[in-house]
Amino acid sequence: MWKEVDQFKGAEYFRKALYLLEKNLNTRSKYTQMLFFFLLFAGLLDLATFYRELRLKRLCQETIKRGISEENAISLLSAAVKYEARDLEEFCFKFCVNHLTAVTQTQAFADMDHDLLKNFISKASRYGAFKN
Repeated sequence: MWKEVDQFKGAEYFRKALYLLEKNLNTRSKYTQMLFFFLLFAGLLDLATFYRELRLKRLCQETIKRGISEENAISLLSAAVKYEARDLEEFCFKFCVNHLTAVTQTQAFADMDHDLLKNFISKASRYGAFKN
């Protein structure tokens, strides 16, 4: 993975951040780990989008997918929409629909941007999430 990341601008910063994340995984709370993970990869996704580094953007999306949870799914969906990461957006959307009850009980869902919420509900209804 490092060989791929080395080719991109800002690689040293993110390598250090990843090292700190891996080093501290066992000493931090699950919530702190999740927050750090989200901030790190959302920041890297932002840089990849800005510099139009498509391979790095795909790498970030794949890494983010592995870290999705009911608690962070809405935040990741929001980031995917913001950074125009369509594949990640679709993945997060399907995850949210498949875990709808738990996802809608999170603080992130309560704090969700109004337009994103409106689009989410509309798309979820077309997807069949509200049949019952």
